[in-house]
Amino acid sequence: MFYLLSLSQIPGIGPISGKTLISHCGSAEAVFKEKKRVLEKIPGIGSMGAAAVRQESGAYAAEKEIKFIEQSGIRVLPYTSMEYPIRLKQILDSPLLLFVKGNTELNPMRTCGIVGTRKNTPEGALNTRNIVSGLKQHACHIISGLAFGIDIVAHKTAVEEQIPTVAVVAHGLDMVYPLRHKPVADKMLASGGAIISELFSGTALHPDLFPRRNRIVAGMSDAVLVIESMIRGGSMITAQIAHSYDRDVFAVPGKPGDKMSEGCNYLIKNLKAGLCENANDVARGMNWDIGCLKKTNVQTSMLFDLSPEEKLIMDCLKGKSKHFDELLLSTGLPMSRLTLMLLEMEMKQMVISLPGKMYKNIAFG
Repeated sequence: MFYLLSLSQIPGIGPISGKTLISHCGSAEAVFKEKKRVLEKIPGIGSMGAAAVRQESGAYAAEKEIKFIEQSGIRVLPYTSMEYPIRLKQILDSPLLLFVKGNTELNPMRTCGIVGTRKNTPEGALNTRNIVSGLKQHACHIISGLAFGIDIVAHKTAVEEQIPTVAVVAHGLDMVYPLRHKPVADKMLASGGAIISELFSGTALHPDLFPRRNRIVAGMSDAVLVIESMIRGGSMITAQIAHSYDRDVFAVPGKPGDKMSEGCNYLIKNLKAGLCENANDVARGMNWDIGCLKKTNVQTSMLFDLSPEEKLIMDCLKGKSKHFDELLLSTGLPMSRLTLMLLEMEMKQMVISLPGKMYKNIAFG
């Protein structure tokens, strides 16, 4: 862990180049032990990157952070960990590691990122509460940024409705910003939620860190919902990032000429977001309502006439949905064979595919 923490703190070495180094060298520790001339030849690193690695400038910060996380009960999830958000792993610039406070499942069946203006109207707050409450029936976890406005309304509603909620913050886990949201953050943690960050403790607040936070919100979400936004701002950045990640984007429309709805109306008008008036619009757009198929829809005869491979896959899926990569590991089947089997089993209505390459067994539950 020390070497990965050190690598993440080297100036000029970001998530993409950090993963490139680890991929070529085999581990974060091996990166620091590799010869400079070898590092220079790695694509995207060059002489400047190699020199930065050799200076080992992140060592002190890593040692200090290890002491902090040990004292604070914080989990560190490297991007190679099975607990690391699978949806985020699919993103090229996903963090090398995440700091996590709380024990919630970061790979649930469904996730929705909710973002919006910091200066919401009463109508915007009402829409947020209604939509979050409506998503409960679809077993959807709520992700947001703990900011003023729509973010905090989404988190508060999720806590009230006993929906797991994750806050992605633009600072280290040694603080809560804004401070007045600490009571909500504490309730989130007490009710099974989590607060996560890619930043070390003691990181000074800076405007550039919020777009970095936004990419994590977008990357962890199956769908991103914008509720009230001006034409420019963090919510629009998150929507654009989500769009670039091939995530589904939804927006709540507003009255023409209303500044707080300009962003949402723009996204809908330019076909960058689906129109959302309630939670059912999100569920239909994401095909989450298909997950409510009754077991009687499955041909009973199929349940007793499974091939060995089908039985293996069904057993792996029994009790919870799983990502394709998890099935690959659990079944030991070749990738091409597993892909074909899952397609055939979908056609037989034995399993369903969910956003984010997740699969669910609908025959046995």
